[in-house]
Amino acid sequence: MLENSHPVGLDATHGISLQCTAVLGWRDEPTDAVEDYCRFLASALARRGCSLEIVRIPWAEKGWRRALRDFSKKTQCQRAPWALVQFTALSWSRHGFTHRFIFLIRFLKRSGMKVLIVFHDPDLFGGIRMRDRVRLRLQLFVFQRSARLADKVVTTISPACFPWMQDPSIRDKVTLVPVGSNVAVQTCLAKETGHVPTVIVFGVSGNHPAEVDLIGRTILGAAKSLGNVRLIVFGRGSERAEPLRERFRGTPIKFERFGVVSFDQAGALLAAADVQLFVRFAVSSRRGSAIAGIACGLPIVGFSGQDTGFPITEAGVRLVPFGDDQGLLRELLAVLRDDSLRETLAQRSRSAQQRYFSWERIADQYISAIGDTSHQEPGYVSIPVEQHDPL
Repeated sequence: MLENSHPVGLDATHGISLQCTAVLGWRDEPTDAVEDYCRFLASALARRGCSLEIVRIPWAEKGWRRALRDFSKKTQCQRAPWALVQFTALSWSRHGFTHRFIFLIRFLKRSGMKVLIVFHDPDLFGGIRMRDRVRLRLQLFVFQRSARLADKVVTTISPACFPWMQDPSIRDKVTLVPVGSNVAVQTCLAKETGHVPTVIVFGVSGNHPAEVDLIGRTILGAAKSLGNVRLIVFGRGSERAEPLRERFRGTPIKFERFGVVSFDQAGALLAAADVQLFVRFAVSSRRGSAIAGIACGLPIVGFSGQDTGFPITEAGVRLVPFGDDQGLLRELLAVLRDDSLRETLAQRSRSAQQRYFSWERIADQYISAIGDTSHQEPGYVSIPVEQHDPL
C-alpha cells in the first residue's frame, strides 16, 4: 500500500510557497530511522512555512512498475516541485543491489520533479566474495549515475570521506547535512550527592557478541576503578545485551535494560546519565543514536573512524581509534572521574546541538540546498563543505 502522512502543524498546502515530497522505499522494522528523520524534518520545515509530504513507494510488495504507476496517479494533481529521495542501500533492494534506484530517479525527473537525493549511507559495502565485489562495483555505478542525474545531493557525512563524491559533475551539487536527534531533547539532570556514575548505551547492532563483550569489559574495568557503576542499555537490539546481567552478577554494577521506548522516555533516560558509551560504529554525523546523546548534553566516549569529522568533532566527544579498547576505558574513566571535564564536554555538546544538529538548523540547510533562502531563519549560516576534512 502506498503510504503518506502530512507533516505536523500544516493545514494542507494553504500559504505554502515551498513544497517537497520525501520519497521512501522499504520500511525498516521494528523502527524506521529514515521515516523518523523525515517526520522531524517535516515539522521543522513547517515552522518555516514549507511543506514536506512523506510518501513511501512499496516496490517490494507491489513490484516496481505498479508501485511507480500508483505514485504517479497519487501525485499528479498536487505534485510538489521537489522530490527528496531517501537513500539507504537496503531501502531500495533486499540485498544491496540497487540498480533500479537509477530508474526511480529518471522516473521522477520525467514526471517534472526536481530531485534531491539524501544519501544516508554514502559508503560502499565491503566483502571479499565474488558476489561482494560485483555488488561494490554496481553500487559505485549507482551512486555516481544517480548523483549526476539529480539536481542536488545531500550527504550525512563529509563528502571528503568519499572519493566518488569528488567527481566534478557531482561535488558542486553536494551539501553536508548531519542527522538530528530522534529523541526528545532534555537537559541532563543535576546529580545529587551520592549519585552512582551512570553510563548509557543507545542500541546494540547485529554484531552483538563482540559488541556486547566490549561493553561488558569496559564497564567491568570502570567498576574496578570506581566501585559502584550503573549501566543503562536501551533501544533497538538492547535485548542482545541481556547476557550482561549474569556477567555482572556479584559485581558493584547495576544493570538496567529497556527495549524500544517512547520518544519522551528515550530523552529522559539519556538525561539521567553522565556519559554515553558508543561502540556500535565510529561516531559520526550520520549516527542518530550518537546525535541523541549530544542533543541531551551528554559527553560521548567512543571510537573514531573514516566517517568521523566536522561537525561531530565540535561536540563533547572523547574518541580513540577503532579497536583501541584500552583507550576506550581510559577515556571513560577520565570523564566519570572529573566533574569539571564532564561539564566542559556537556557544554560542548549543548553548543553543537544548537549550531549544527537541531532540526531548525537542518531545515535551513535543506532550504539553502534547494536555493530558496526566503524561508531561512534570520542569522542562518551554512556549513561550508570545504571544511569537512575527516580526521
